Amino acid sequence: MNMFGKRKINMKIKFYSMKQKFNKNLRWGVQAFFVLFSIYIWYRLYLFVRHFDTGGATPFVPRPESIDAFMPVGALVALKHLIVNRAVDVTHPAALVLFLAALTVSFLFRRGFCGWICPVGALSEFIGKTGERLFGRNFSLPRFLDVSLRAVKYLLLLFFIKLVLIDMSPQAVAAFLQSPYYKIVDAKLLDFWIRPGRNTILFLSAMVLLSLVVRNFWCRYLCPYGALLGVLGSLGVTSVKRDESRCTSCRLCTKGCPGGIEVHTKNSVRTPECIGCLSCVDVCPRGALSVSAGSFKLEKTVFAALLLGVFFAFVAVAKLTGHWESGVTYREYAYYLPIRDMISH
Repeated sequence: MNMFGKRKINMKIKFYSMKQKFNKNLRWGVQAFFVLFSIYIWYRLYLFVRHFDTGGATPFVPRPESIDAFMPVGALVALKHLIVNRAVDVTHPAALVLFLAALTVSFLFRRGFCGWICPVGALSEFIGKTGERLFGRNFSLPRFLDVSLRAVKYLLLLFFIKLVLIDMSPQAVAAFLQSPYYKIVDAKLLDFWIRPGRNTILFLSAMVLLSLVVRNFWCRYLCPYGALLGVLGSLGVTSVKRDESRCTSCRLCTKGCPGGIEVHTKNSVRTPECIGCLSCVDVCPRGALSVSAGSFKLEKTVFAALLLGVFFAFVAVAKLTGHWESGVTYREYAYYLPIRDMISH
């Protein structure tokens, strides 16, 4: 083989190696972006609220509408309002938009919202990785306990479904969305995090400690939002498929799965625990695993681009149609925020 041929082969090997490295780091990069963006919008919300708390002594900072992503219960109420009252919530419309975006993403790309976008999921994974470095491994609960605890998030989901979708009347839904409490619920959430009570500190500490030893403890056992997205994902159009002829049952896919799925035993991964992270696809040394939409195989970069494209398309359409900005006026914030400790639901 001449020098030109060797150089061509070396370039192909180098390109393949760079592609593999990029694919493995792609999701972490996306997750890091959303974590940093979440910190940014919480800080912007703090500056927004502080302006009113100081009676205008500090500069006015526009409210970050993206903070509505942290109000899924309000979004569920807004969804019922849309269905039964045939009206879009004008108080915090971005909450419904982001909720529908998360539902759509999860139906099309497994629990892709959890695996790629959710900052809580990203932090949970980071804590689990830290625990793995500290203890040399993450620990698994006995199967009977694991299955029993996984039921908790579905029971919580059923509780919210009953509370909102079944028990609330159309009139109660409309009244809640126009209540003083819901108008300033974002500021109440901010207070919850920057002035946590004793029970909150104990609960968060327990979650961190448990997540150090049991990977993704919150997401796996307690998150009702993840439970809803998991159900949609299991009914969705994409799945990870295993080619038995290439599989050597090395179990690297199962070991790398943050959802604790025994990937090496399945021909098609459709369990609600799959977060669409594609970690199993990344670590497979034989290329036996791939993500597919029906009969079409998707590259990881294409999968990620489509997932993010669908999510941000909801945001773009909402902004273009006037369903993004909060309808709460400056005057209302100036009246309600300084007395928010006296306002409850």
